[in-house]
Amino acid sequence: MNTNENDHKTERILRVGSTFSGVGGADLGLERAGFQLAWTCEWDEWKRSVLNAHWPDVPHYTDIRDLIDPPAVDLLCGGFPCQDLSVAGKRRGFDGERSVLAFE
Repeated sequence: MNTNENDHKTERILRVGSTFSGVGGADLGLERAGFQLAWTCEWDEWKRSVLNAHWPDVPHYTDIRDLIDPPAVDLLCGGFPCQDLSVAGKRRGFDGERSVLAFE
């Protein structure tokens, strides 16, 4: 009898946690690649409303500094909080309040 060793394996869906999520561009790409979004963390209220509209059953955390012991994930992704570094912003650099959050 010819059997395929993969017949007995169960495919596991990898879970991702998203920090500095923005409106979920990276999250959408990861979801389309087969990941399951476990949670997001985004400070901006409007951006969180977009995340909630697209993923109403996913927990959405507000402040990265308060994100203690979130649900376990296989992949942690994050956008860099670049408002203080962007040429479109006030260019406060690492003296700004937002960009240094990535180091906390």
